[in-house]
Amino acid sequence: MQFVIFHGAFGNKNGNWFPWLKNKLIELKQEVILEQFPIENWDKVLKTGKNYQVKNQTLANWLRFFEKNILPKIKKNGRLCFIGHSLSPVFILHLVDKFNLQLDSAIFVEPFMEALKLDNVWMFDLVNASFYKTGFDFKKLKRHIPKSYVVYSDNDEYVPIKLPLTFAEKMGSEKILVKDGRHLGENFPEFPLVLDLCLLRIKL
Repeated sequence: MQFVIFHGAFGNKNGNWFPWLKNKLIELKQEVILEQFPIENWDKVLKTGKNYQVKNQTLANWLRFFEKNILPKIKKNGRLCFIGHSLSPVFILHLVDKFNLQLDSAIFVEPFMEALKLDNVWMFDLVNASFYKTGFDFKKLKRHIPKSYVVYSDNDEYVPIKLPLTFAEKMGSEKILVKDGRHLGENFPEFPLVLDLCLLRIKL
């Protein structure tokens, strides 16, 4: 099976559990794509404030990057699983919709489709704004992503719990709660639960 792993806002392909998962899947003879998408500089955004003009991390830029750097590597008629953290699950929905990709499955970790609306993390809504969308054709998306999982935490400091639950409801995803998991990011350098979900798809 082919796996594509996507990082989130201000993210790094070498951060969180992404390289660990990639290595584990490669050990299992799976093909893995993990690329660095264009992002903003965290310090510059904070220094400039809410008037900062987003230049790199836009939906249009990410779509172009995917089309140029990842889409040509995707095997036609092969089994395909997308794995996204934080912002990237909604980006995955945009990808599937735009390119009519047929997935075997998707694993959405702390997903959301709309603004976080938290004063202490205004910088995320600023750089994420072009990605937000709640009016997808969910019937189409569920045909193209017949099986999906939403992995979420009960104490995420960035994503209110109602947002991943709404995402799961819209996509008909299986919900998996990780208690005290926070944002399921940098505090998870390894993430066996996500690997187990990948193994489940491989064996089917």
